[in-house]
This record gives sequence, C-alpha cells and structure tokens, in this order.
Amino acid sequence: MSTIMKLESLPNEIFIECFQYLDTLDILYSFDRLNYRFHLLIQNISLHLNLHHYKKSSFDQFYEIILTNSEIKQYIISLQLSNVYAHEQIKSFIPILLLNEFIYFRSLSLIELKDDNTKQVLPILSFLSDIECFFLY
Repeated sequence: MSTIMKLESLPNEIFIECFQYLDTLDILYSFDRLNYRFHLLIQNISLHLNLHHYKKSSFDQFYEIILTNSEIKQYIISLQLSNVYAHEQIKSFIPILLLNEFIYFRSLSLIELKDDNTKQVLPILSFLSDIECFFLY
C-alpha cells in the first residue's frame, strides 16, 4: 500500500530549513500567496535580500511587493542593491528605507553607487541606527 504525502503536510521546521537554501525572491514569489500558513511562515523568517543580479523587471516586481506589504519589511535583515543590472535600484529603494519599518535591518550593501546616489544615501544612514554593516563597492 503506498502513501502519498502532500507538501503542505510537512512541518514548518522543514520549510524553514529549505528556505535557507532558496533565494528570498523565489520564496516570496512561490510561497507567500499560496495559502495562509505559508504567508505566516514567510512573515516570520529572516530575509536576506541580494538584488544585485536582478534585472529591472524582476526588481520592479519585488519593489512592488515591498511597497504593498509592510510585514515583509519587518523581517529584512540584510539588503544588497546595485546599479549594475537594474538601473537606479539604489535610488528607487532609498525612499523605502526612510520609512523606518525595517525593524531588524542590520546590513546594507550598495554596488556601483553613483555620485548623485551618494548625496541621497548619506542622510539615511542616521535613520538606520541599528545597522551593523554598511558596504560600498
């Protein structure tokens, strides 16, 4: 007699372990709106966002998620932004960082920071009082 196991019957601990090996955006796109259980589960994991290699279209989709879901902002631990693949990633994200909704935010990495971005980034550093790591590349 064979037993068929549903993915949803796995315990939360298994999903949390698996999520550590997946890209944050993939987790959000694949599981966040799947059902209420996954939505709650994702809201309670630490998110390390590396947007460096995302093209503009993917970045724009994620940006929209961040704007509309303040719960996700609370669990972002680290953020890596770049102007290399998605033009103006850094400039786009600066207003969101000023909202002070990133409760556990500890690390910010900026890649290919442009001169005009520097003028915008420096003032926000005072708002990010709990930040432990700040990298410029």
